[in-house]
Amino acid sequence: VFKVPSLRNIELTAPYMHNGSITNLEAVIDHYQSGGFDHENKSELIQGFELSDSEKTDLLNFLESLTDEEFISNPEFGP
Repeated sequence: VFKVPSLRNIELTAPYMHNGSITNLEAVIDHYQSGGFDHENKSELIQGFELSDSEKTDLLNFLESLTDEEFISNPEFGP
């Protein structure tokens, strides 16, 4: 039912979430670590998780590594 977008160039696509409510990738990680916002339709199966500071840094570095510098600087793909 849902088409999941690619993580390619995720560092460049802020704001995040379906409503643009999160402005940076670190805050997105924090959101998911906390288990998300409470909502009447939120399943009780959705839980937060823990990451050490180094794991969080590694995850952030991984997401940032998905930025394709050649693609974003190529005039063939520009406006």
